[in-house]
Amino acid sequence: MEILKNFGVEWEFFLSQLVNFAILFYLLKRFLYKPILEMLEKRRVEIENGIAEAKRIAEEGKKFDSERDTMFRETKQEAKALLDRAVFESGKIRDQIMKEADEKVKEMMERAAKRAEEERMKMMSEVKDDIRGLAKEMAETILRDHIDPSQEKRYIEKTVK
Repeated sequence: MEILKNFGVEWEFFLSQLVNFAILFYLLKRFLYKPILEMLEKRRVEIENGIAEAKRIAEEGKKFDSERDTMFRETKQEAKALLDRAVFESGKIRDQIMKEADEKVKEMMERAAKRAEEERMKMMSEVKDDIRGLAKEMAETILRDHIDPSQEKRYIEKTVK
């Protein structure tokens, strides 16, 4: 103990400082160190949860992106199929319209030809009637000039029989 005294250590002072240090250590541990550790632990848990949540969100984002891409491709394929079907249907409709138009043209041509033939026949009939009338008039004129009344009577009787 004397060695300690030679170094300037006093037991009473050393013991009082040791008690003060123990009290300070206990107070710091109880009111400061424990709450700080609890706060740090909560913060660590929150950070871990945040990281896990970010990973989950990133995975969901990737899943969403792949679903979106799949839906986009499917929608694009459906649109292409609809367009192809519309083109096909429009082609069928166009062909049907063209067929109907051809039939109507043929029908109109046939009617026009029939009307033209009827008109020609009518005109031929009128021309024949006109020619007959003219021939009759010419014959009457010629006969009146060249036939005497006695011969005229004989021709009329012959024609009537």
